[in-house]
Amino acid sequence: MGKNIPFILLLLLSTVFCFGQNKKEYEQYLNTANELKFKDWKKAEANIQQARKKVSDKDLGDFYMETAKIYSDVNYFDFALDYSNKAYHLFLDKDEEKMAKIDGVFAYTYSQLNDTKRAIVYYKKLLSFYQKQKRETETIKSFNNLGNAYLVVSKLDSSRYYFEKGLAAFETYDNPVLKAFVFSNFGKLNFLEGNHTKAEDYLLEAGNILKESNIEDNKSNYQVNYNLANFYIETGNPEKALLYAKNVGKYIVPNTVNFDNTNYLRTLYKAYQLNKDYQLSTETFKKYDSIRELLNVEEKAVNVERVKIQHDYELQKRLDKIEQDRKNMLYIVMVIILLLVVIISILLLINFRNKAEKLRLEKKLIENREKQLEVDNQMKEKMLVYKSMEQSKIEEIFKSLLEQVNVLKSKLKDSEINEVSRIINEIKLNTKQDSWGDFEYHFLNIHESFYENLDRRHPGLTIYDKRLAAMLKLKLSTKEISNLLNVTPKTIENSRTRLRKKMNLTNTKEDLAQYLNEL
Repeated sequence: MGKNIPFILLLLLSTVFCFGQNKKEYEQYLNTANELKFKDWKKAEANIQQARKKVSDKDLGDFYMETAKIYSDVNYFDFALDYSNKAYHLFLDKDEEKMAKIDGVFAYTYSQLNDTKRAIVYYKKLLSFYQKQKRETETIKSFNNLGNAYLVVSKLDSSRYYFEKGLAAFETYDNPVLKAFVFSNFGKLNFLEGNHTKAEDYLLEAGNILKESNIEDNKSNYQVNYNLANFYIETGNPEKALLYAKNVGKYIVPNTVNFDNTNYLRTLYKAYQLNKDYQLSTETFKKYDSIRELLNVEEKAVNVERVKIQHDYELQKRLDKIEQDRKNMLYIVMVIILLLVVIISILLLINFRNKAEKLRLEKKLIENREKQLEVDNQMKEKMLVYKSMEQSKIEEIFKSLLEQVNVLKSKLKDSEINEVSRIINEIKLNTKQDSWGDFEYHFLNIHESFYENLDRRHPGLTIYDKRLAAMLKLKLSTKEISNLLNVTPKTIENSRTRLRKKMNLTNTKEDLAQYLNEL
């Protein structure tokens, strides 16, 4: 075994070396493709295909991401989106940094396809990521990109908000290139808002920042001169428009098929036209038109769903036994998960049914209690009416007896009068004088807020009116009420009519007893 150790170590080192070489080789192919993308696209694309053959499964996501960036730079947006989507699914919830790079490709691609609303979504995701990471340079770039995007969709307030956020950052942060970008774009905003003086100040200040800091960066110088040229074209300054339009040409690769070149040629022919140099204007426009046709943005936007690259990675997975076993295991896990979902669903359904049954029983119990309470109230009302009528009869009897005793009193002797008077007084003492007080006491135990609601809705009712209302609420008939009040039924009918009038129910069809019952 000891003799084999050197051989095993050598084999391991060879494997690691080969893996490193393969990885390095695929990166070299992509680097070559990146260098050739504007010079010889066919060779650049061939290098991408070679890189694809050399890349390992482990690095496939990085390959997709870098390839998407190359395709986006050369305006093959359908391929850029396809590769970005592949990288997105591989890095999802795994690598926030790489997800941010993919979001950057999405944002740029959609902005170039004039799908600005979707581009704004990705720019906002980038802003959120960079703010969370506290990366100031990228945060300011995101503010700048969002400000530009909102300019495109003519939401100037939102544009100002993000540009001002970017400007505020330079109070504690120094980056001349980025500062020039923000100042230049802020100048565009002021121009669109109609403030030409401020616009010119910001645009010129952007140029001064680059000049004073000796910045030779092509992209920033291109952008600053491009914005100045267009400003002077729009404000009708021929000399300055042509000066800055020509300056733009210093910072692009000549004869390349890209948006920077078309923007430069479009600006230059407008500047020539403003200077009334129609020959050069016509020649420049022809160059511009030929490159614009080669770009063919509209057709590329339509073909976003087109996919030319075969997903050999999926084929390789299917042919590889280990990957096939992993796939089978995935199916088993999915089946287990599905069974668990079914079991959980059944348990949830049973639980739901139990809860529903419990709620139904509770509801039924409440209904039974309400019914019992209603029955109890009805019994109490009946007892109240019964006692009131009995008390009324008793009072009538005592009244009749007193009248008869008083008649007999006048016919008795003096010695007997005192005894009779004592009996009369004893009858009076044992006779309740306030039967209505007892009635109302018991009535309010059942309908405690009735009189209060009646007074609030119909102030000014007499005691007699209230008593009549109480008896009507108890659904007593006219005859029963007349017996209790010791008046004729006709009197009760008249009293009902007067009560309806006081309650403003005379000209309505509403039943008086029902109306009082709702109180």
